[in-house]
This record gives sequence, C-alpha cells and structure tokens, in this order.
Amino acid sequence: MSEPGAVATGYRNRMNLLQYFGIDWFATACGLAAVFLLGNKNKLGFLVFMMASVSWITFGLYVGSYAIVTGSSIFLVMHFRGFLKWRREELQNRFMETQELKVAK
Repeated sequence: MSEPGAVATGYRNRMNLLQYFGIDWFATACGLAAVFLLGNKNKLGFLVFMMASVSWITFGLYVGSYAIVTGSSIFLVMHFRGFLKWRREELQNRFMETQELKVAK
C-alpha cells in the first residue's frame, strides 16, 4: 500500500507549466520575438526586449532571486539605451537626407 499523502507529494513533484502564472513563459516568448525583430533590423525588438526584462524582473521578485532582478534590470537599461541610440541615428539620417535634397535643388 502507498503511504498517506503519497498522491499529494507526487502531484507536487510533477512539473506545473503555469507555476509562476505564465510570467516566465511570457518573458521567454518576448525574448525570442525580440531577437527575431532585431535580426530583421526592426527597432521594435528593443521595446519587446524591455517587456521581457520587466517580466523577468517580476519573476525574479516573485521567486526571490536577486540575481535575476539585477541582471534583468541591467538588460532593461541596455535595451532602452539601444532603442534611443537607434532612434537618434534614424533621426540624424533623416536630417541628412533632407539637407541633401535642399543642396540638390
């Protein structure tokens, strides 16, 4: 015969895919989507990466991992910097194009 509580223990040991309310899955999906977007030279990838970082920070706080919170916070700042830098270069390129059009006329 099995011991009392063996069924409950077995249930707890099985993997629960939504153990963390899906925050970890959402963060993973955002990270993969962001890599895809940046690979296609789409600056929205930085914004999606920021969503992933916020999700990982939330996850880290929930599970009590200061390493995840610290690392994800640093990644959040780096992704924000990347987005601003890309945007700045885009604006400079547009400005240069308008200047070239004025000179050509």
